[in-house]
Amino acid sequence: MIDARVPSNLLVSRVANDIVQKQNALADVQEQISSGKKVNRPSDAPAEAAHLLTMNETISRLEQYTKNSSIAESQLSLEEGALETTTQALTRVRDLALRANSAAVNDTFRSEINAEVRLILEGLFTTANSRDSFGNYLFSGSNIHQKPFNPGDPVSYSGSDEGAKMEIALGRTIDTGDSGLDVFMRIRNGNGDFKTSNDSSNTGTGIINWGGVADYTLFNGGSYEISFTSPTSYDVIDLATGANIQTAQPFATDTKIIFNGMSTEISGEPEAGDTFRIEPSNNQDIFSTVSNLIEALDATPITAGETAQLRAHIDDSIGEIDNALEHLNTVRARVGTRLNSIDSSHQENENVMLQIERTKRDVEDLDIAEAITTLQTQANSLEIMQQSYARIEGLSLFNYL
Repeated sequence: MIDARVPSNLLVSRVANDIVQKQNALADVQEQISSGKKVNRPSDAPAEAAHLLTMNETISRLEQYTKNSSIAESQLSLEEGALETTTQALTRVRDLALRANSAAVNDTFRSEINAEVRLILEGLFTTANSRDSFGNYLFSGSNIHQKPFNPGDPVSYSGSDEGAKMEIALGRTIDTGDSGLDVFMRIRNGNGDFKTSNDSSNTGTGIINWGGVADYTLFNGGSYEISFTSPTSYDVIDLATGANIQTAQPFATDTKIIFNGMSTEISGEPEAGDTFRIEPSNNQDIFSTVSNLIEALDATPITAGETAQLRAHIDDSIGEIDNALEHLNTVRARVGTRLNSIDSSHQENENVMLQIERTKRDVEDLDIAEAITTLQTQANSLEIMQQSYARIEGLSLFNYL
């Protein structure tokens, strides 16, 4: 009977363990209130902790995408500026070429025009070799540390053919620049299908225009020569076979010359023996276009035939400049599209991050008012338990004597 009324060691031990658990629970609540977070370590809530880890990794990726977007936007803005500078330079060269092609221009004035064109050509190389704030070349493709362009005949390109890329969103990669090949060199000359030209030995005043394809079902992309047997008659020769495909054709200035799906015209008055070439279009770089104009402006024509040759060369340069300007506009449009894509991705990333942050707060953030109530309840419970333990632990047989 006496043993049953005296607390056992097991009872004391259990009460002590309960007190320790209460103290730990109270410490956990105090830590939560201090941090403002419900989950301070994975053991607090394994499932929620795993969810938070996934969300934090996603936020980290989104933050990196934001940084990448800023870098890509900066690079593309620099490229757009360089393209604008190049466009302005070529527009100025075109204006100068038109002035040089005037009958009122003498050799001295033409030489002054040529001096300005030479300076513009130097500026074009400077622009094409532009660098960003990190010292990387804008138009070297993925080979950003290599200077892309060096003057010469032909101009040499040392960059890569692939543009630099950057990931700006999950599953979305964007080109942060274009290779110099695509911007400055891959420009189709002539009308894009074929190119016409005067032979340098012509003595007449005939000038061939660029023409165009009248019937693609007949167009074969071959090389041909229009050879004048007299001022009013010409043959058309297939340069691949040497055979005449048209013979003794009557000529009249500005009258269409049509064969193998192609159509062109020759203005002026050709002489017997004058020839005009028609060849497939090729790529022609911007620097060569301006260099060809410089070479043409170096001429000092004396005869009517030499003047016609000069006009033909300048007309050709103006046409090639127009091709280059159209090509640059296309490249600039692509850059603008990419900038718009960056803006769109940036907004999408912000929306996703906002939603994740909201979800993260729901999982992680503590309801302070509720936590304080819990803290008070547990503190009271602990106090009562400690008082009970003191009474139970102090009991002995002597209390009943």
